[in-house]
Amino acid sequence: MKVIGITIPIFTTEFETAVKSYETLMGESTQRKFEVSSKGISVAKIGNVLIIGGSEETLTPLRQIRAIFVVDSIDDYDAYLRANSATILQPPTPTPTGRNMIAKGADGMVFEYVELQDSSKTCPHNPLRIDSA
Repeated sequence: MKVIGITIPIFTTEFETAVKSYETLMGESTQRKFEVSSKGISVAKIGNVLIIGGSEETLTPLRQIRAIFVVDSIDDYDAYLRANSATILQPPTPTPTGRNMIAKGADGMVFEYVELQDSSKTCPHNPLRIDSA
């Protein structure tokens, strides 16, 4: 059980403006950009920042997420969190990049946990893949 990356979510109703602003602020180009039409959101990854754009209605339930932990096993984290008094707000769910879940820890903090698809597989929709250095 290991966290292999941490991403900071930035929520906005002005997606394209935010993307350009964070590219300038961070001195980096957008690494990946995609739509999650089933959730009504647009996503762009710039460094360790994830810009998440949508309407206020689609963003409201997501705004409580403080960080996104990229983990080696959603199943291991699901079991660990349940055994340690966490509340699972969204159980492990398939995504275009692998699987994710959202949990509220005993301390009240809400985090998203993401298990990415095996990087050895061909996956053109794996926009959040983090290559280990």
